[in-house]
Amino acid sequence: MDRRSDDRRAADFEVQVTDLGCPGRCASGHVRDISKSGICAMLPLELSPGSTIRLNIEDSVLFGHVVYSQPEGPLFRTGIEVAQVLVGGTALSKLLHRTLRETIPGTHGLDPSETFLG
Repeated sequence: MDRRSDDRRAADFEVQVTDLGCPGRCASGHVRDISKSGICAMLPLELSPGSTIRLNIEDSVLFGHVVYSQPEGPLFRTGIEVAQVLVGGTALSKLLHRTLRETIPGTHGLDPSETFLG
């Protein structure tokens, strides 16, 4: 089911996702796409809608909440609305930053005047 009305940009980033309400609930997966609405990740863990989560991609950290988590084969297609981004200094993080600025403008942490982690 396609819940997004915004154009999607295909992506393939490895991601570590942690449920901040239950830090022991974490999983590694892949970001499938990014749109103005947020990020879609394929995870081996079902997360409850509304859960506040942290996403670690390379040396960048993103915070947001789960919009949906639906089974798709052995994984869960998970929609995440991004609220804040802390971008690292690696080449992959800079690519992620550029992609996020183009697809999710206005998200806290993406403005050039805001501090990078690296």
